[in-house]
This record gives sequence, C-alpha cells and structure tokens, in this order.
Amino acid sequence: MSDFRIEQALAEMRSIGGQQQSAAATNKQDAPPVEEFSSLLRQAVEHVNDRQVDSTDLKDAYMRGEDVQLTDVMISSQKAQLSFEAMKEVRNRFLEAMKKSPICKYRFVRVRHG
Repeated sequence: MSDFRIEQALAEMRSIGGQQQSAAATNKQDAPPVEEFSSLLRQAVEHVNDRQVDSTDLKDAYMRGEDVQLTDVMISSQKAQLSFEAMKEVRNRFLEAMKKSPICKYRFVRVRHG
C-alpha cells in the first residue's frame, strides 16, 4: 500500500472518530445510561449456556429414569438449540457489520493481505 493511501485512510479514520466523539458528547446528556456491549454479550452467552446446561440435565435425568416427561426434554432441547442458533446469527451479523465499517474494513483488509 502506498504512503498516500495509508495517510488517506488514517485521515478518514480520524475524521470519523472525531465525528463520533462530537455526536456522543451531544447525545450523552439526553441519552439514558447504556450498558457496555461486552456486558450485554456476556449475559447473552451465559443465558445460552444456561439453556444448554438445563437441556443436558433434563436429558440425563430422563435417561436415568427419573420422573421427567419426554415432552419437557424435547422442549428444553429445542429451546437450547434455538438460543444457540440465534446467538450464531447475531454473531454473523455483527461480523458483517464490522466488515462494512470504514474503520474496521481497513483493519480486515490490512490483516488479510499483510
């Protein structure tokens, strides 16, 4: 990549960063408190994990002959599977959005091509 293109990309990233900072400063007073993205993501992953664990526990209890209905086992299994599929879809859409972001697009290209 030529020095000109690198400088142009850096200038563009700085410009976007400055616009985001000024927009965030003006919206900070009006907006309600927002949780960190990592915290929300962690909670979602924990929720999916809990569904998977509950499903496994019900399957094991059914296999041991405990008083567990087969319909409960199947419903729990489907809930766990659906939660996992939804989380994968959110991950895929997030990655696609990151690839389309001007700042991250530069990083993806740079990492892939050297």
